[in-house]
Amino acid sequence: MNWQFAATGPIIGALALGEDGTLYAASEGGLLYALDATGSLQWKFDAGPMFAGPTVGEDGTIYVTNKEQRIFAINRAGIPQWTVGGDPYAGKPMGRTAGAIDQAFLYTPWHGMLRTIHLSTGRFESSAVMGFERSASVGILPNGRIVQSGVFATDASGITEWQNPVVDPPLNTYSLIDFNYHFPLSNSGMGSGIAVAFGGTFYATFHNLGLAAFTPAGTFLWNFKTKPPAINSANPVIASDGTIYFAAGDGNLYALNPDGMQKWAVDTGRGIAASTPMIAEDGTIYSANGTALIAVSPEGKVLATVPIVGGVVSSPTLAPNGTIYIASQGGKILAFAGTHGGLMNSSWPKFQRDLANSGRALPF
Repeated sequence: MNWQFAATGPIIGALALGEDGTLYAASEGGLLYALDATGSLQWKFDAGPMFAGPTVGEDGTIYVTNKEQRIFAINRAGIPQWTVGGDPYAGKPMGRTAGAIDQAFLYTPWHGMLRTIHLSTGRFESSAVMGFERSASVGILPNGRIVQSGVFATDASGITEWQNPVVDPPLNTYSLIDFNYHFPLSNSGMGSGIAVAFGGTFYATFHNLGLAAFTPAGTFLWNFKTKPPAINSANPVIASDGTIYFAAGDGNLYALNPDGMQKWAVDTGRGIAASTPMIAEDGTIYSANGTALIAVSPEGKVLATVPIVGGVVSSPTLAPNGTIYIASQGGKILAFAGTHGGLMNSSWPKFQRDLANSGRALPF
């Protein structure tokens, strides 16, 4: 281990890295931390208890949302630029979900809606009703469409373009109900945000159904089923050769071909609640199974296992020099020396695609 930093309260949201190497972590104890590459505290900001991780804009502004759905924009020096929203009775607070960001707007779950917020002013530009049951992270497709939970897409003005794609033939679930008719995927329980391949095909996990693939227009392509019972919440990631990796609630780290055929599966020892894997430059996959950080080769061989005291559900991140950052439910932020390089140059190698957690796909 290179270093560790003791935060106040558990950290369950994903970590983010700025272009200058500053590491950002949002704690359930209410503080946003900015650490340099040596683990030294640069500043901290009291935003109230946070479950969701930070998002970093192109100008270095950090955006966080607390559990009362108050959204803050904070500059690189730790000074707030604006705040908007907030309601202790807002309904379902943001969990380990995340918004997405482009050059002009932040798109975030808020009050049962998908809200579009102007980056420079914090002004609400538009909203689209999505329902409180939609709890997965937001993603932006190459065509600019904003996708929530793999089943709900709007344009930047908040106009719904498609939703609840019907699966034909229907998928089988692991509930006591036998679905023998066509049904929208929204009924299956959305688990994760999306991962977008070059060309626009995107993937998302669903509670009790495994992983599903869609076209940019929301047309269902295929589904890979995990072992029952498996509450799947971790986002998938994509390697440069098109391999899709996802960590499932059945305890397996899966590798799939782009057509949905399984390449391999590694039993990590326990169900993976929500921590999204990440892919290093040489193809090594890092995944957290709740108690440890595991490194797996592209061929499906476990290379190393490092226990994380206090447990871990936060998604890790990977610096360009190969340093691995991960946070624990025990309130520790940890840095490990890595030997597999920085992030893989692929369409979606980690949680919300990039170090900033932008959630924005690369253009075609």
